[in-house]
Amino acid sequence: MPSGVLIRVNRFTEKFSGQIILILVLFFICRLLCASIFYEGFLHTFERFNSFLFGINKAPAIFIHVPYFSSSVILSALTNLLFLLGLVLFCLPLYFKRKLLSTKENYYPSAAQWLVFASAFILAWELSTYNYNYYLNQAFYFDRLFLLLLSVLLLRYPILTPVFIAFAYLYRSQFNFPVDGFPLFDKRLLFDLLLMFTVYLYAQILIPAIKIPFLFFALCIVASNYFMSGVAKISMSPHGYEWLLYNNPGDLFLNVHLRGWLSLTPKETITGIYWFLNNNGKILQIFILLIELSGLFLFQSRKLALTFLILFCFMHLGIFIFGSMLFWKWMFVNLLLTFILFYKKGFLVNELFSRKYFMASLPIIITSFIWLRPVSIGWFDTPVNQFFTYEVEDKNGKIYELEKNEMNPYHQWFQYDRFLFLMNQKCLPVSGFGYVAQYKLALEIKNAGAEGYFKLEEKKGENSFDSLKKQNYEAFIKTYFLNRNKLLENTFILSKLSAPHHLYNSSAHLSYHNQEEVRVFRVIFNQFYSQKEKITLLNKKIIDEVLIP
Repeated sequence: MPSGVLIRVNRFTEKFSGQIILILVLFFICRLLCASIFYEGFLHTFERFNSFLFGINKAPAIFIHVPYFSSSVILSALTNLLFLLGLVLFCLPLYFKRKLLSTKENYYPSAAQWLVFASAFILAWELSTYNYNYYLNQAFYFDRLFLLLLSVLLLRYPILTPVFIAFAYLYRSQFNFPVDGFPLFDKRLLFDLLLMFTVYLYAQILIPAIKIPFLFFALCIVASNYFMSGVAKISMSPHGYEWLLYNNPGDLFLNVHLRGWLSLTPKETITGIYWFLNNNGKILQIFILLIELSGLFLFQSRKLALTFLILFCFMHLGIFIFGSMLFWKWMFVNLLLTFILFYKKGFLVNELFSRKYFMASLPIIITSFIWLRPVSIGWFDTPVNQFFTYEVEDKNGKIYELEKNEMNPYHQWFQYDRFLFLMNQKCLPVSGFGYVAQYKLALEIKNAGAEGYFKLEEKKGENSFDSLKKQNYEAFIKTYFLNRNKLLENTFILSKLSAPHHLYNSSAHLSYHNQEEVRVFRVIFNQFYSQKEKITLLNKKIIDEVLIP
């Protein structure tokens, strides 16, 4: 590169704004490449790359090896040249500049140290205590222990962060193989914090004297997730106010209750909660919207930041009580940041919450839909719910209900009910929690009532049936339960130490917990319509039955 260009680049990165732009651009690029190589590599990316480079089914074995059926996903993945090359390129800059990083002042301050360790350890804890993978018929003991040890080593050797990211992405990807599975969603925040720290290390190599602390970018990531969820609720409303004025959170509560949330709670209590939400929903939603949008002002002052972080946690607690969704990972990060900001003195008080950082944070958070693409949570609740339940029949003909978390480690895939491809009929795009993305459709469902719902479904529904997906789904179920039956009496000890689930529901009836070998697996489609206290069963039928060999 010509010396003149280098001088201009150096001058640019010496500026406060230049350093911010460089880090955000690096983050965007690294995030895209990491997801494509380490998370989706063996699911999609490598196959497409090989087809383009060599033609269909013509790539050398070292390019096409898939590691999921081996006893160690991590070790086996290293024999695939594409994965290995991606890993080396991801880690090499930090390895060659390790001495430079180790001599930098404040290169790993305690705030960054605890955020990095906590994010990695939470991911490692959850990934290492998942249940036995019955589909792949592997426990992956080495991989579980390796991730746990690697997360602890980050306390002392942060240069290993990209290695942890790569292998954690890889290990998690097994739950999306060979079926669609479920995206990271609740884990995205932890991966983003770790990736931002890796990018921050890269930036320290490129920038002679970086002026911005990692904690600033970590707080921007957290703030962006909440702010963009608030923006989503406004932008999805035709005039900006429909979600706030016309959405009824009582519908969500009844819908999750029908799915099995608080299944053993007395009916009077459920009715009382519903009417509380029905009567006070608008007030609650005003608070939720204000709390989420407050993310934009996280750097206004230290006291406000502490207040907002605590309010985020209370909001998640309310979502768990009324909606069965436990964002415990997000809550832990918020509490850790609260602890850091409360006890840290000096720089954080005098500089991080200065006007300069506050003004810098505004465009970063507002443009996060470009560089971060955070999880934007927003929907319109409806009085209708359509979801899938499951039952199994053992070798003696006894029938049990199968709770969705019993399908661990594939439980989140089953929890979110994205199985309309099994249905050879028209259905409205209503989620398993009874919400839709369009206000107009939510209004039409409400106006149709229980009596007119099927007419609306016939008029505006779509047939999502996919015979190939159904075939793959049934093959997955057969393999999963065939292996599970063989290991029926073996208790997987590590699952006793498992992390909390993200979603909770249970059956009030006889549930299956490995009592006997499963011979039949059934998928049941349920549709309910709730009008205040009156709950109407619209449809309940078996839509798929899989015989286990």
